[in-house]
Order: sequence, then C-alpha cells, then structure tokens
Amino acid sequence: MLQLKQLMHKSLLMVVGSALLALSSAVYADGDAERKASFMPDIPEPMNKSLKCVKPEEDMKKNHMSYILHQRDKTLREGIRTPTFSLKECINCHVPENSTARFGDSKHFCSSCHNFAGVTIDCFQCHTDRPAGDKKHSLNTSSLPHYADTSAEGVSK
Repeated sequence: MLQLKQLMHKSLLMVVGSALLALSSAVYADGDAERKASFMPDIPEPMNKSLKCVKPEEDMKKNHMSYILHQRDKTLREGIRTPTFSLKECINCHVPENSTARFGDSKHFCSSCHNFAGVTIDCFQCHTDRPAGDKKHSLNTSSLPHYADTSAEGVSK
C-alpha cells in the first residue's frame, strides 16, 4: 500500500510539473517577438536606400560569404573585377562616409552581425572598413607594412 501511495505521489508531481512547464512555455511564447528583437543584433540600414542590393536581404544574410569568396576568386585568379559582389561596393553602400566606427565596433555594419554571431573574419586586415570614395583601391593602410605598400622596407618601387 505504501508503494502505491508513493507511486501516486510521484505521478501527481509529474503531472503538476508538466502542467507548469506547459504553462510557462505558453507565457514565454507570448512575448517571443519582443524577446527575439532584443536578442538580435542592431543592423544599420544601407546608406544609399535608392540603390537595390544585388540579392534579396534574406539571401544576403545567409549567403553573403559565398558571394564574397566567389568574387575574390574571380578577381584574384582571373582578374575579373565587377562591382556586383565587391567588398568595396558593400562597404560604400552600407557604411557612412563620415563614420568613425571601425570593424570590431558594434556600430559598424559588418561587425553588428559578426560580433553577435562570434564570427572572426580577416577581410579588413587588407581592405578598408570605410567607404573608399573615389580611390582606385580600398586597401587598409593602418596595418603596414603591407604587400601593396611600396614604401615598406625591403619592397622595391
């Protein structure tokens, strides 16, 4: 009899516990949209809203790295330079010209997601993290000496 009583007590506790868990899930789901918004990174809007991005936003969020790598390979191996998936063009559109934010700052367009996701990239070891304006190349000269820097020691002009 005692064993039956203990079994009923355990069963009752499991039923009550399950009900509380289900209830708390329903309450949690009710504020899910607000909670999601607070956990998502703050992604700055593109600077030039009159231009349409080369791909839809959701596609770019998922596949931008593939596009950039493909463009890198075309540029480096075949010498094909197009603005379509150019890192320079992305920066020119998504980072304000007068921005003081550098890559790594949460206010920088690229950093807003990469910091949030814990993703490390090395693009800005060579490329500039701010708009290049009318400069021919968008190389980051802050990490000299650099292979493109002809004034570095040991590099002939």
